[in-house]
Amino acid sequence: MDTIQSYECPCCSDALIFIGETLHCESCGNDFTLDVIQQLSEAEGETQSASKYDWGHYKPRNYEDNSEINLANYNCPSCGAEITGDDTLGSTVCPYCGQSTIVKGQFEGTLRPDYIIPFKVNKRTAMAAFEGDFKNAPFLPDAFKNKKKIEEMAGVYVPFWMFDCDCNAAISYNAERVTTWSDSNYNYTKTDYFKLFRSGSVGFANIPVDGSEKADDAYMEAVEPFDYNDAVEFHGAYLSGYLADKYDVTAEESIERANERVKNSTISVFSDTTNGYTTVIPENSSVSFSNGKIRYSLLPVWMLNIKYMNKIYQFAINGQTGKVVGEYPIDNGKKWRYFAKVAGIAYAAAAAVVWILLH
Repeated sequence: MDTIQSYECPCCSDALIFIGETLHCESCGNDFTLDVIQQLSEAEGETQSASKYDWGHYKPRNYEDNSEINLANYNCPSCGAEITGDDTLGSTVCPYCGQSTIVKGQFEGTLRPDYIIPFKVNKRTAMAAFEGDFKNAPFLPDAFKNKKKIEEMAGVYVPFWMFDCDCNAAISYNAERVTTWSDSNYNYTKTDYFKLFRSGSVGFANIPVDGSEKADDAYMEAVEPFDYNDAVEFHGAYLSGYLADKYDVTAEESIERANERVKNSTISVFSDTTNGYTTVIPENSSVSFSNGKIRYSLLPVWMLNIKYMNKIYQFAINGQTGKVVGEYPIDNGKKWRYFAKVAGIAYAAAAAVVWILLH
């Protein structure tokens, strides 16, 4: 017994009927050849296939020669952070919670990074960048600008897992194009509906995922981007005068976040090719990775914690570009005085206009 094949309209999903040599949709009025419908069906099938992620297994390297620099471990009794640093560091403040009594211990062999981006922004420049960012916080409390507290800023090499891969993707979109026009009697609106398909390949290098539980993921992503052209093979001498956080999130534990970042970036790249429509909404997507590679790197970040009104405010400054990330407190007194002043000026201006009109 023959099977009757039915087809749906790719624009409105209503049933298509054969008229002559074309498939016609009575709902939206579109016509399609059978070849086009079959091609659309195949493309739709690609976008609905399961995503596949293939990352290579990371092979760690331990420190084999500690003579390149005298290192020590520092442990924070408050938040539990375990940090590596130059053995000659004096009093050190925990970069994650601001605790000033972190305990120095003997350096023990740990995972050796593959690459490092050295600090370009020194402490004085980082402090100036932080203070220069105050202009973006007009209601910042004066007590928050304590110079002595800002000087507790610490340079930290934050651990990141870097992911490289080639990505193949197929994505479908629902799109609309709205056209409006008028004549002497009426205003008109015409809406055309489209089904879009995009497929292709894109390569990614240095997708960063921070490997520290203590580091705020949102801050670490916001402090990007870094210029990876400055990355060099790791040498302990780069740690001189700085701290280096020891990773406590493994490469395997970071893969899920890397998958998410690569997939979102792929969808964004493909969406850039869907210009010319009023709205474009992704419908289905299939993303597959290959040639995945993972590396362990240290990236430079200045960290600062300031306590105000029993709350810790954390800031991160990109140690390569000087970009500042953080949330400032608000002095409600300053805010209300500002709005009262604005309201007073507006009232005075309105009164002046009334006086001019009456005279």
